Amino acid sequence: MRNRCIGKITKVFYHKIVIEVPSPSNIHHNYMGDMYTCNGLNDFITIYQDSHRKYIYQITGLYDQEKPFTELEESKFQEKAYFEAVPVGEVTENKFEYGLSNFPMINEEVYLTHTKDIQKILMPGKDTLSISLGTLTTHQYVPRIAVDTLFTNHMSILGNTGSGKSTTLRKLMNELLLLDNQGVEINKINFIVFDVHNEYQSFDDQFATYISVEDISISADTLTTEDWINLVQPAAAVQLPVLLKSLRMASLIREEDHHYDWIRVFCALELYNNQQTDAVTKRAKIIGLLDKIENSSLKDATREYNAQFGNFTPANEHKFKSTLSNYIKQTSTIDYESCNNELNNLLERSSGKVKSLADLKIGVDLVLLLEESKGNAQVRSHSTTLMTRIDNLLLAYSSTFFDIDPSKIERFNILKRYNSALTIFDCSTLTDEDLLFFSSYVIREIFDEQRLDRQQNQSVSKSYNIVLDEAHRYLKESSLEQDNLRSIKTFERIAKEGRKFGVFLILASQRPGELSKTVISQCNNFLLHRIRNNLDLDQVRKSIPYINDSQVFRLSYLRTGVLLAVGEAFDVPMEVIVDGEEYSNESQSFKPSRMWLKRQDDEISKERILEMTKA
Repeated sequence: MRNRCIGKITKVFYHKIVIEVPSPSNIHHNYMGDMYTCNGLNDFITIYQDSHRKYIYQITGLYDQEKPFTELEESKFQEKAYFEAVPVGEVTENKFEYGLSNFPMINEEVYLTHTKDIQKILMPGKDTLSISLGTLTTHQYVPRIAVDTLFTNHMSILGNTGSGKSTTLRKLMNELLLLDNQGVEINKINFIVFDVHNEYQSFDDQFATYISVEDISISADTLTTEDWINLVQPAAAVQLPVLLKSLRMASLIREEDHHYDWIRVFCALELYNNQQTDAVTKRAKIIGLLDKIENSSLKDATREYNAQFGNFTPANEHKFKSTLSNYIKQTSTIDYESCNNELNNLLERSSGKVKSLADLKIGVDLVLLLEESKGNAQVRSHSTTLMTRIDNLLLAYSSTFFDIDPSKIERFNILKRYNSALTIFDCSTLTDEDLLFFSSYVIREIFDEQRLDRQQNQSVSKSYNIVLDEAHRYLKESSLEQDNLRSIKTFERIAKEGRKFGVFLILASQRPGELSKTVISQCNNFLLHRIRNNLDLDQVRKSIPYINDSQVFRLSYLRTGVLLAVGEAFDVPMEVIVDGEEYSNESQSFKPSRMWLKRQDDEISKERILEMTKA
């Protein structure tokens, strides 16, 4: 083998070497029955340091250049071929290790890499649990990927529409299900898929649980503040403080029903004393607050409240104020003058747990009334979109997400035990905002449970891989203040801390440039399909330390179904032809040529109609 040198090193850099190849057409040979062929780009080459150590490089560039036979001006020229290659690792004592500790010297000889060394690079140990995705584009090798390195890191599967990323994801999950033949207890895999386009519905029911979000219900009191922010989508300046206070208000009046009435009376009295708006409008608000309270004294006190001018006689005004103050004292045991401080204390102690969207709406209304009673006349107009959003949620999800049907709530609680290998949520009916809310809610509950498990047992008994399909729709990076309230703190926290609690993210996206930079920067494994948008390519270049400029450039020209695999799970970057034709039908685009072509049965029926018309 050492007699089969293909060329010599002429330049050495940290990031590459240049090799002069005297005869590129004569570097193919047979050795011990194996045929060695240089396939050009992405092929492996070897430089022998000594009998026990070899440098492994990967070819990234080919070109030729004229070179004179001698230094004389009239000398003839000959063409020389040159290879550029990047460092991959070392083979030492029959073991491959990624990265180089030393580098070769110029004029050292270069050889095609031995098949056994390629296997050391591409194949994990014999006893290592592994899966495969397909065949290398440069060799007829089927590389195996160790499960322990692929699924103990966050992963991104990126590529434009039609490049094959959905097929790759289905292939990946199907390979895991095939581990059943290797003694793996499949239902411990715990993959949770948020299926946006109904593309993951063809797995064996023995291992997969399919559920539509319309068939389950969430108990509203399990939502956190972040969940409510994702659900309601408040604006930052006014609406966010109103929402946070409304959650506490709704919880307060739910836990103590008697609070509801005295708070309304307190608001009415505050409005009368403080608001300097149109008197008739002020009267209408006050009467509206008090009319809903069944109390004869209150009704008698407002009887002389003039509807035309919005005023009282001095005697009736005193009676009105004293009646409202006495009602507050009798109902809450709090003096009117102390109500404001006491109410703030009650709100601070409130749990913020809301039983329903209807309760939240009541809480928002009371908070707005309190603000108006303090003279903040514009707060309701600034909160119009907030109220509209809550009304829309009530209309859309009172019978779905937040249905109080105990059977639907129990169905979701049973599902959250995650006893299947694959739990696939059909999210095709959800908007981007609701998709963010639902996925964040599910993942947060899993993360909290895993943290509790670790605290109690010093370790976790389960691991979860969360598949976020079309992640760019809800894990967005944005500088807009409004978009920042699309809280992705749960995802960012799991991206940073999830590994030690056994929670891992798998992002599938066609727009990496729009993804949260915090989340994507925490991914350690990447399956990259064709990407052509310059912004997305730039994001890939910035986010992935395992990739060089030539590989980023190569992404634009990958064929459908071919991926570049880089990251912790791959000792070397690999171009792989995904073996997943049987999974590609799920996400095929509609072809106009097939829909527009005339069908034979249509032609027969047209001919028959024509005959009948002539007859």
